[in-house]
Amino acid sequence: MLVLVPEAQGLFNGRCSMAAFCHSDRLRLMIPGLLVAGIALLLADDSVPAGEGWETQPYAVPTKILPWMQPGYRGYYEPTRPAQPPPPTVTAPPQKYTITITLLPHKPQGIDPNIGVLMAHLPEDALIWFNDHPTKARGMVRYFESPPLTPGKEYYYMVRIVWHENGHWVSKTEKVPIGSGEMRCIYLTPADENSTIAANLAKLSPEDRKLAESQKFCVEEDNPLGAMGVPVKIMLKGQPVFVCCEGCVEKALEDPDKTLAKVKELKAKNAKKSPTK
Repeated sequence: MLVLVPEAQGLFNGRCSMAAFCHSDRLRLMIPGLLVAGIALLLADDSVPAGEGWETQPYAVPTKILPWMQPGYRGYYEPTRPAQPPPPTVTAPPQKYTITITLLPHKPQGIDPNIGVLMAHLPEDALIWFNDHPTKARGMVRYFESPPLTPGKEYYYMVRIVWHENGHWVSKTEKVPIGSGEMRCIYLTPADENSTIAANLAKLSPEDRKLAESQKFCVEEDNPLGAMGVPVKIMLKGQPVFVCCEGCVEKALEDPDKTLAKVKELKAKNAKKSPTK
């Protein structure tokens, strides 16, 4: 069950990486005594340099686990942009893309272990609101930190993103879960996710595709196999196991018995949901 973030009085840290091989900015704002619907606010203000380079990801994030670095990934691409910036109010719903949220198999390093991090991979001119409060960060990759959260509890932010598609500005709001020590990605993908999944599963051999379809989800994260690219196959005690990306391989190998038990559970759940012939 998702609950509201209780620590509405606290520090927000945001980081914005403008693009590959461009500079990054670290953004901070103290928000003393400010409450909105009981949820911590995220706002961006003064910036100072915070390192350079796409290879040196903040929080020691391995590049190989990022969704947009996976083989077969389909993301946002618009060859042109509107001549005018977005108006003060954008209400048109998107038709071409949707917001995708992925939990990374990685705990952010170098910060309070109870802080959750949201990594936004968006068009450079996209706008982001957290709980109806705008952020000032811009760029292809932006980072947002929550206040310290209570381990074992689940929290969320209502995140609204404005971007352009087919020459028009559109807007969509999603409930984005976040927990203590978690790192999640927010990014745009084609609205028809089923087509993306089917295209990536089709790149497997017929035998492997059948096995992946029976498992359906990654054993380490709640990601549908094929949503982050072509599923990765590993063998554990002679049994095939599929994970969503290379970043989940090491974790799956740590405890083979636990991983195989998870595969059995996923297949049983998927069999119950599948229509009988």
